[in-house]
Amino acid sequence: MLDRDLADFGEKLRAQTGSIQAIAQTQAEHTATLAKHTATLDQHTATLDRHTAILDRHTAILDRHTAILDRHTATLDRHTAILDRHTAMHKETAGGLAKLTLDIFGLKNSMEQIVGMLDTLIARGGEQ
Repeated sequence: MLDRDLADFGEKLRAQTGSIQAIAQTQAEHTATLAKHTATLDQHTATLDRHTAILDRHTAILDRHTAILDRHTATLDRHTAILDRHTAMHKETAGGLAKLTLDIFGLKNSMEQIVGMLDTLIARGGEQ
C-alpha cells in the first residue's frame, strides 16, 4: 500500500510539475508578447511626440499668418475707405466740371451773340 501511495503521489507530482511548467511557458510567452507590445507602444509614442512637435510648429506658423492676414485686412479696409472718399470726390468734381462746361458753352454763345450785335451796330454806324 505504501508503494502504491508513493506511486500515486509521484504521478500527481509529475502532473503538477507539468502544469507548472506549462504555466511557466505560457507566462514566458506572454511576457515576450508584452515586451513586443511595449516596444511598439514606445515607437508609437515617439512618433506621436514628433507629430505633436510638427503640429505645434505648424500652429505657430498659422498664428503668424493669421496675424499678418489681420494686418492686411485692416490695411485693405483703410484703403477701401480712402478709395470710397476719392470716388465720391471724383463724382462731385465730374458733376461740377460738367456744369462748368455747360456754363462755358453758354458764355461762348452769349459772347458770340454780343460780338454779332456789336458788328451790326458798328456796320450801321459806318453807314450813317
